[in-house]
Amino acid sequence: MQPIRDIRLYRSQTENTDGHAMPQGFSNFTLHIQMHRIAMKLGENGFTAGDFHHLYINLTTCTVEGKTAPARRTPDRYHPWYRYYDVQISQELYDALETPACIRPVTAFVKELLVKHFAASQADAALIRSCICEAETRGADMLVQFKEKQSAKNRAVIYLRYLDNGRYRPLLRVFDLHDTLLLEQDLPETHALDAYGEILLSAKKVTVKPRKNALAGDLAPITFQL
Repeated sequence: MQPIRDIRLYRSQTENTDGHAMPQGFSNFTLHIQMHRIAMKLGENGFTAGDFHHLYINLTTCTVEGKTAPARRTPDRYHPWYRYYDVQISQELYDALETPACIRPVTAFVKELLVKHFAASQADAALIRSCICEAETRGADMLVQFKEKQSAKNRAVIYLRYLDNGRYRPLLRVFDLHDTLLLEQDLPETHALDAYGEILLSAKKVTVKPRKNALAGDLAPITFQL
């Protein structure tokens, strides 16, 4: 079981079952940013949905038993990493999905779904609520730990912030073993994270190396002296 990676929102006014059209995406950018921040914070805390790591939430005016439920659609055998869940909403809210007014009620529905279907204990429910609260209140300032490296004398951590423009703004911090902050440095804003593949750490410097793939072939390591 892997930690959750993403929560995506869709909408439909037909049954989300085999034989019907797939739910459609919509363009409320701010709401989609909010969902990804929630997924990032949940994933940082090890939250898992079981045997899938992408949660696709279908906001629908159709009747859903219990208001939130797993979709009655057979999982895609070729893409087993995602599942659809249906959330019944009012026609009024459905008509407002492209507006800022929908953000708070939709987030509340997502919280209700996560607690109802994925919280096995009160501690799980508290974790879900805490992560959603932090994403709502901290927004683009919310830090999510991405990578960590510890040497004999120091510890380096890369945190991610997910900005309102849909890009990441990583933050590098280096501490000694007493948690005294030695370095704090913003890293370049990016749409992808290929520049941040590995941390190399010594007593005198820290280097962030890009991933070893074709997309990162032209990227240079970033080094800071301590």
